[in-house]
Amino acid sequence: MVTGMPRSKWGGIASLVLIAAYIAPAFIYLTGDLRSALGPWTYNVADFLYGPIAAASLIVSFSAIRSRIGGNASQRLSWATSAAWVAAAAWVGVACLRSANRSYHLAHPDLQLEHSITVLTVWGTQIAGVIGAGWHFWGWAHVLLGAAGWTTRRIPRALSALYIAAGVPAWFVYVAPDFEGGVVLLGVVVSAWQALYLLGARAQESQASAQLVG
Repeated sequence: MVTGMPRSKWGGIASLVLIAAYIAPAFIYLTGDLRSALGPWTYNVADFLYGPIAAASLIVSFSAIRSRIGGNASQRLSWATSAAWVAAAAWVGVACLRSANRSYHLAHPDLQLEHSITVLTVWGTQIAGVIGAGWHFWGWAHVLLGAAGWTTRRIPRALSALYIAAGVPAWFVYVAPDFEGGVVLLGVVVSAWQALYLLGARAQESQASAQLVG
């Protein structure tokens, strides 16, 4: 119980952080002004949230849910964890591509890259492709996790069903980029429910431990 309790707590916190990582970068990318005084810094924050922070939060929250299921459905959980790592790597890759492209753009204003259709097309295609790959594996991770949770009944069945419902449309973001907004919304709902479950489990375990000590 000593190792399980902190994992639930940190998994719940990571789930809450993941909500911010889903929402804040998208808002910055849509409304930010790169030419303003704080523009580059703001975009760097967005990249950090979208990439390293989102990736780490996904892995930590996945680890916490996996610990709740325990040794049951180990094959599906291993596949789910592997898929989560690939999704996390893709998110970091997107952040790195965005940052590298933006830095080069700012370092060479004389090239006027913002007016080059070829550059913008290649850049946009690269970003969209890696984003699609990330969501695809995110979808597999959640479908497999939901299937493991459903069959073992070690986590609430409603949460397991939500994992699957969110994961399936994520498979198709790479062929239908318009799906991304809906998938992000489902990701926010999944993370919120997951946070409530993990933090609630942490609170119940703390109460049980206190009763044993008392």
